[in-house]
Amino acid sequence: MKIKIAILLLLICVVPSQLSAQYEINGTITAKDDSPLVGVNITIKGTYDGTITDINGAFSLMTDEEHPTLLISYIGYKPEEIAVNKNSGNLALVLKESITSLNAVTITAGTFSAGDKKRATVLEPLDIYTTAGSLGDINGALKTLPGTQAASDDGRLLVRGGEAAETKVHVDGLLAAKPYYSKVPDLPTRGRFAPSLFSGTVFSTGGYSAEYGQALSSILILESNDIAVEEVTGLSFMSVGAEASKTWCSPGKSSSAGVSYTNLAPYYGVANNRLEWLKPSEAVNLNFMHRQKSDNGSLFKLFSTFDYGIQEFNTPVGENISNIDTEGGSAYINMTYSTPLSTDISLKTGLASTIDNNRQIAGDHRTLDREVNIEGRLSIDHHLSDAIRLNYGISDAFTTYNQEYNHLNAPEQYDIQVNDHIAGVFIEPEIRLSAELAIRPGLRYEYSSYLEESSLSPRLSAAYKTGKNSHFTAAWGHFFQNPVNEYMKYTSRLEFEKAIHYLLGYQTGTLKKRLFRAEAYYKDYKQLISYDNYSNNRYINLANTGKGYARGIDVFFRDKETFRYTDYWLSYSYIDTERHYKNYPNAVTPSYIAEHTFSAVGKYFIGSINTQIGATWLMASGRPYHKEGDEKFMNRTAPLYNDLSLNLSYLTYIGDHFTIIHFSFSNVLGRDHLVGYRNIPSPDDDTGYIQMPIMPDIKQFLFLGIFISINS
Repeated sequence: MKIKIAILLLLICVVPSQLSAQYEINGTITAKDDSPLVGVNITIKGTYDGTITDINGAFSLMTDEEHPTLLISYIGYKPEEIAVNKNSGNLALVLKESITSLNAVTITAGTFSAGDKKRATVLEPLDIYTTAGSLGDINGALKTLPGTQAASDDGRLLVRGGEAAETKVHVDGLLAAKPYYSKVPDLPTRGRFAPSLFSGTVFSTGGYSAEYGQALSSILILESNDIAVEEVTGLSFMSVGAEASKTWCSPGKSSSAGVSYTNLAPYYGVANNRLEWLKPSEAVNLNFMHRQKSDNGSLFKLFSTFDYGIQEFNTPVGENISNIDTEGGSAYINMTYSTPLSTDISLKTGLASTIDNNRQIAGDHRTLDREVNIEGRLSIDHHLSDAIRLNYGISDAFTTYNQEYNHLNAPEQYDIQVNDHIAGVFIEPEIRLSAELAIRPGLRYEYSSYLEESSLSPRLSAAYKTGKNSHFTAAWGHFFQNPVNEYMKYTSRLEFEKAIHYLLGYQTGTLKKRLFRAEAYYKDYKQLISYDNYSNNRYINLANTGKGYARGIDVFFRDKETFRYTDYWLSYSYIDTERHYKNYPNAVTPSYIAEHTFSAVGKYFIGSINTQIGATWLMASGRPYHKEGDEKFMNRTAPLYNDLSLNLSYLTYIGDHFTIIHFSFSNVLGRDHLVGYRNIPSPDDDTGYIQMPIMPDIKQFLFLGIFISINS
């Protein structure tokens, strides 16, 4: 009883004194635009006492601390410590947005990316398969983006006035020296890499990072898949071949292997074809990938692909027939390793090798090309502070190119070899001056042992945020690359080709709803390859005196919100470009350029029948071409390019296995797609030449595929 009385007396004496010492702290918390911040955490330092703001940004809490310090935190904003007392009154606090927040501005000048959450995703990896007319080719889908040319006779990427060789392809940051199958003049080729092997795509149409060199116009970065989470067997049966793949998984690692076989003989047997196929295109491809992650976050990736293919056909050349016979194979092996060195520093290193052999017989001319390219890279990503991130590193590339030529009915022959070593070093900080403004200055140095030339490439990109989902971007930089082997094999007394990029753009919206972006650019070309003429297997007066320019505007709009179950995007490009290079007598628009290009891609999902239908409409103004005998060079224009392609994907099950039945129909309108003429020497014509039309070998292409996924 005495104990109970003592406790009661203690409570009577102590509690009132404690209550009398408590006081209330209250206030409001807003952003700098005076909008209330809801759910801000407010706690008293050294205690568990705290509260959060309401819908008006207001808060209140009680304390008995004489001089408490408030700890204020909110995602996307800088944390604050505020010292208060009982006389502080009603607080009015304004939080500053963190420059590393998710809403902070990102630099996207010249870049369309997919799979990179820090950027505005424009195309997702799945889009490559579901875009009508792309036929499952990465480059086919990218040609629906602005800045590219609708070249039905090429298949490679032609970006903002640049030739195909001016765009380089990288896998996980390492060069893929031969990203396309062997190119036959006037016929389109395809990319070697299947879209299913990649989780992301970054397509830079200009002004790209100082981390990358040896590309005059643009780069395409393919990000290979990470560790798989389930074991799957894939089977595909197509009208042009078959594929099989298998994925194995275990904790912290996965491996996958695949094989595909393509044979166009059955299709060419039923389709109208302007070529006489003796050996229709036939190819086999193997790929193997391995991923392994360590407990400390280190990741090892092995990516490899191998292919071999043949084709032979006769093509009419005036009243004569020319035979084209090609055979070749390629191997690409890519290994990367990334690891954190500390909480603020990470390292990435890698090694890639390309081996390519291609034999071609064109009439009486036989060439055998062999190329080996080995590149190593090491880069360090260092977060110096919340505002500064520094990326720097080195690269080393060795290339051996050998060409053997012989005339089948004459003693003429030669054997030429080019050995080059290109060393590079770069440094590129990204500086966030505020949540609205970021800049990325960069500097890259390269040296070519074959040309005995060095280059210094300053670059700068910036972005300024104008709203929650909108910003302006700008970029400038110098870009260099070696001339292609076709010219370097004759002499080492050449220089780097050069381009200076200027970009200014605006972007608003999000991919989840609507996204709009527009970009204007100007490119100044210098030191391009030039020569007087080609005679006796030699370029006469081969030098770097060529020059040119390209300027234009690209517009892109994608909408997933306006129409239910519908996703569509629109692209438009305008380009004004001229080059005085090669053996051009004066500055003109090159034959691979269309001044205006428009594309519309639409997809609609019909849930009641589990079917997605899609359409791609691609239009381009006629390309210039030259006819021998004309007084003015490149004085003629090809017809308007107009292509409509459709596809349909039906989702179903075969047994317990998820299955997609896919059908596509290219060039539904049956257009000829004449893009120009090639001048072929002929003694039978008054001008000494005849014109061969440049157009696809077949007007239309129908594809049917059944893709089955078998979960283990």
